[in-house]
Amino acid sequence: MGGYNSSILIAILVVAATSIISPALAVVVITIETDSDVYDHTSVITVTGKVDPIDPNNSPITIIVERVDPPGIVQFAQVNVNNDGSFSTTINTENPMMKRDGTYLINAKYVNVDTTIAVELTNSVETYVTGTTSMAATEAETEISSESESLIGQIEYDMTCGTDSPSFVPNGDDNTIDVYIDATEDGIFTITLHEEIIKPFDDGTFFVLVNDEEIQDFVQEGNTLTIPCNVGDEKISIIGSWAIPEFGAITIMVLLIAIIAIVAVSAKTKLSLVPKY
Repeated sequence: MGGYNSSILIAILVVAATSIISPALAVVVITIETDSDVYDHTSVITVTGKVDPIDPNNSPITIIVERVDPPGIVQFAQVNVNNDGSFSTTINTENPMMKRDGTYLINAKYVNVDTTIAVELTNSVETYVTGTTSMAATEAETEISSESESLIGQIEYDMTCGTDSPSFVPNGDDNTIDVYIDATEDGIFTITLHEEIIKPFDDGTFFVLVNDEEIQDFVQEGNTLTIPCNVGDEKISIIGSWAIPEFGAITIMVLLIAIIAIVAVSAKTKLSLVPKY
């Protein structure tokens, strides 16, 4: 009789343990799609998707939009999952960071899985003249406001040392955010960071490099950094304890495809075909 009761108890424990462990071992699947493959620069991209199963911790979907060339994050958002596992968000292509023609990657990350889809943007402020053997690109003269522009909802910046919009490139391996600029005069670069993008060290501070040289004459107030920039400066690196990673091999693969498909020479500056990490 005692042996029979023990068998029942063991069976109950096995079932209970299985019910506890199964959600943790469940394979999460995430899918996304857009309402088109090609957009102009006055469009709204509608992104929809679904996850299965739903995370019991109510984790949000992290959406990152990355420009392929020149590389850089142009938009960031976190989206809640509906009860049926579906989710949706919109991306406004009038974002100043999306003014360039080319390939943009939309990455959706949920728990420990992610997926990426590529879209094309055309009819930017750049105008193209088709030749018999090549395509020449000329950038139209535009004025970019010196006021702080909100980047992806998580990075705000103000730059007085140049008029071209900077490119923001995360490097998860080195825990850095690299900011590529074209400083045409001496000025100030002010940036506000949030922990969804980069986290400070335990004492709340960041390290800052300009052109790969450490500087000390920057001012930090909370998560806002005020960094001096001089004529000729090209790169500002902000180092913390953690930084959001890039998309890795998928980005490189799509970048190589874009390089093969597009032959363009800038009328102002040489077009770099080597991604910066």
